[in-house]
Amino acid sequence: MKAKTTGTLAIAAVAAAVVLVLACCRSAAVEAAFPVERANASLVRRAWRFVRGAWRGAAASAEAARLRRDLAALAVLRSDFDRLAAENDRLRKALGLAERSPAEWMAASVLSRGGGAAGAGRTIRVDRGSIDGVRKGAAVVVPDGLVGLVTAVTPHTAQITLLTDPSVKAACELEVVPSQGAPSAPMRGVVSGGTDEILVMRYLSPVGRTALRARVVTSGLGGVFPKGLEIGTLLDFREDETGLVREGEVMPSVDYLSLEEVFIRREN
Repeated sequence: MKAKTTGTLAIAAVAAAVVLVLACCRSAAVEAAFPVERANASLVRRAWRFVRGAWRGAAASAEAARLRRDLAALAVLRSDFDRLAAENDRLRKALGLAERSPAEWMAASVLSRGGGAAGAGRTIRVDRGSIDGVRKGAAVVVPDGLVGLVTAVTPHTAQITLLTDPSVKAACELEVVPSQGAPSAPMRGVVSGGTDEILVMRYLSPVGRTALRARVVTSGLGGVFPKGLEIGTLLDFREDETGLVREGEVMPSVDYLSLEEVFIRREN
């Protein structure tokens, strides 16, 4: 009986020793694995932060791209709005031209400019020709005033010589200062090219007196240009000692160097 008890105690002691050894070994193994686990955890966290940052960066980049597309779409809409507003204004002014004359005014876009370096502002070519009803000698205008006349035509294009060219002459008139309450007839003359910035008015009628800044318009005489088209504003006026030779300088109402679209007169 005693021997049996002693054997049991011995087995228990051995088991306890084994458990103790295993515990020590496990602790040692855990401690040994700690640096590896710590490095692994750090690596996993860094990898996760990288992936998360990349995801957020991609999302931010996508959002930025979407915002850029939205801004581009808004810019297009704004451009369309401005274009439509400009077109509306242009058409209103064009209707004003139609009200002043029974003729039909046909729109044409400027294709090119000619005349060489010294006269780049004296001729233009437009995208309307004989198949559109354009004829040589037709008057050409913009809402601001007289441009010139058609001097050459092909089936699809027309060459327009501007009023800045000395070969183009427009019969004109301007208001005169009333004399002692008497009614005053307009002073008439002929306007032709001087430079791209200034027109010259010659052959002024020897009656009446005018004032600077007077409005100069076509008189309709000669039948080339219809009456009442704006030409410009009188800048200077001079006459000789006899008062028979009168000339003036006119600031044109049209910016001939920036023409993009014109209206060609076509008889009904």
